[in-house]
Amino acid sequence: MWSKLYKYRAKLWHRLLRNDVVAVDYTIVRYGSATGGWHIPSELISPDWLVYDFGVGDDISFDIALVERHGCKIHAFDPTPESVAYMQDKNLPRFEFHPIGVWDDDTTIKFWLPSNEQSISYSADNLRLSSAFVECRVKTIKTIAAERGHEHIDFIKMDVKGAEQRVIPNMFADGFRPTLLCLEYDMPYKVFTRLSLKWFMAGIRLNSAIQDAGYQLISKNGRNATYLLKGHT
Repeated sequence: MWSKLYKYRAKLWHRLLRNDVVAVDYTIVRYGSATGGWHIPSELISPDWLVYDFGVGDDISFDIALVERHGCKIHAFDPTPESVAYMQDKNLPRFEFHPIGVWDDDTTIKFWLPSNEQSISYSADNLRLSSAFVECRVKTIKTIAAERGHEHIDFIKMDVKGAEQRVIPNMFADGFRPTLLCLEYDMPYKVFTRLSLKWFMAGIRLNSAIQDAGYQLISKNGRNATYLLKGHT
């Protein structure tokens, strides 16, 4: 029952934001697998782009597609144990993996295990109401970029299970405006709860904040959204 209600809520979320989607002079193409792919404006991306991928899990098909089609330089981040283990035998050109998470502070926080044993989607905000956790190191985008000598990031993909509510406002406050931003709006699995309503409304507010920061929503697929900085359309 919860699975069906969760799908209904995802459809509602899609309908709420569909009128915000604007047309652009680029072809929107899906890069990556059926579960790990994202819709992006293909012609916009160039080989000199610097990409940050936050939350890789156990699927880097999106990153592989970016490297193969455009030759982008990618830095990928995920501190969770399964992701770190998954990345141990991966050796890809123009791709670097870093076992740290992203947050609005440089610290160590709890990452709560998924309630579904088949999932590896940990949540720093415990969206799955788990009782078990691991502790992982996290840093701000400003710190991560400074440590690597990056003054500008062209493209950020973020699938961080609720942490986007903290990370994106902090990113804007620190002066980072990537040309392209892909974001999953994550929500609690249980639908009819106070926590679920809180995160649903928080997602709507974050979408407005991103557009107020100078972005246009150019693609919407379920809870995945693609934003393009104005001036590049």
